[in-house]
Amino acid sequence: MSKISVELEWEAVDHIVVSQLRDTWETLKNDLGNARWIFVWDDQEADDAEIQKRIDALELMLKWYATPDQLKEMGLKDDA
Repeated sequence: MSKISVELEWEAVDHIVVSQLRDTWETLKNDLGNARWIFVWDDQEADDAEIQKRIDALELMLKWYATPDQLKEMGLKDDA
């Protein structure tokens, strides 16, 4: 098996990280109230509370990695 090394600029890495965090954030936002029971089976209120914890954590991470323009695009307020 061959080994390949790839060198990326920090901006490219940040873009990839933000993209993945944003995808997960948007998916979880869509799961709120949709009876998908991701964390707590057959209890929408408890499940939504667990989903919201993850959404809040992802927003914290997005505020760290995203640019002000990306935050604005997502409708998140830059707390800095």
